[in-house]
Amino acid sequence: MKVPRVRARAMACALLLTVPTLGVHALPAQGIPQRDAEGSAAGNEGASRRWPRRLVMPVVMGAAAALAASAYFISNADDPVGSCTGPRCVLPLSVGIGMGVGYLMGREMDNAHALRYRRGAPVRAEGQALTLQGEPQWMSVGARQGAAGGGAGGVQLFSTDGAPKLLARRASGIRGVRGLDLGPGGVAVAATTGLYEFAVDSALGLRVRDGDIAATAVLAERRVVGIGDRLEVAPRSGTSDTTWRSMRTGGAVRAMTVDPTGRLLWVATDSALASYILDGDSLVRRASARLAGGVRTVRTDGPRVVVAAGERGIWLFDSDDRGTPRERFLWAGARFAYDALITRERVYVAGGGEGLYVLDARAARGTVLGLARQVGFAVALGEEGGYTYVLDRAAPAVHRLRSDFPLR
Repeated sequence: MKVPRVRARAMACALLLTVPTLGVHALPAQGIPQRDAEGSAAGNEGASRRWPRRLVMPVVMGAAAALAASAYFISNADDPVGSCTGPRCVLPLSVGIGMGVGYLMGREMDNAHALRYRRGAPVRAEGQALTLQGEPQWMSVGARQGAAGGGAGGVQLFSTDGAPKLLARRASGIRGVRGLDLGPGGVAVAATTGLYEFAVDSALGLRVRDGDIAATAVLAERRVVGIGDRLEVAPRSGTSDTTWRSMRTGGAVRAMTVDPTGRLLWVATDSALASYILDGDSLVRRASARLAGGVRTVRTDGPRVVVAAGERGIWLFDSDDRGTPRERFLWAGARFAYDALITRERVYVAGGGEGLYVLDARAARGTVLGLARQVGFAVALGEEGGYTYVLDRAAPAVHRLRSDFPLR
């Protein structure tokens, strides 16, 4: 049986419109968790300005189908034969099929876009990188050099007055490193076997305190360590007194840091964030705020304090001159927050395999500005001279980025 030319062309048109659906399967709806939506959706301007493809693609495919079907009737000389071979039937049918196919394609595009922007708008942070050895977990950055350590690689010193270069290695025999504190005189290593100090220009180290040291910092030129639920202050240098003054914190010490003035100590436990000052040889508690979760690090730029708490996310606090913390928000958009850093108008969060999150430090709640994935497995952060340093545990490497790198 010979099929009329119009019917054949109509059938070809319908088949042509159906071909794009082969291999195209709409993804199931991927709901964005509320905790992620509050941060990501508010901050992704590029995503919010995007027209939904499930609305755009039906119009595009419907118009294409109408043009394709109309082309078959421009030079048609055959009389319509059958129930649906004329323009009045073929055109609406072709447009309907095209819009249906366009909707399925657009929905798949929207789902793929939602998955891509679920954790934050992708940004490109260009910079230099220095390859390290071992599996470094911790980092401390100073004016002219930085230190990254943990694992079999020991503590590796690198320069920070330009592109990072490897300078030396210290503490290669120490296991169970819990933190680093780099100062003008050298690097202090907090470990499960004690507190060690290494000079920058010497490979010789000294164990200055026994015990399982969880964290360390220098407050008013005095070394402070956290051991269990105690804070201990080193004796004054140049005296015969060797007694470390101790006080209870009410919870196991997890992290500590000193504000830029060097006079206020912030200590984070699993249940509280507290500020301390040094009065004589004793620590005096000023104020505190409640926390919940496994704290990893605490950082401050003076008026703001950020706490990285692993699965719980990060807390951002505002602080007054007396060291009274007031919680601004808790952001839990990362699967695991290894470290957090405040730098001017941004809060950087080391999100492990997810990369480096960029949050708005001025916002009243956690607002994601972007996510840099090319820094590898981000576990520790540091900032010096307008540059942010990111420790990549997987490479391993340290990345040096401009702290104000563009977000678009």
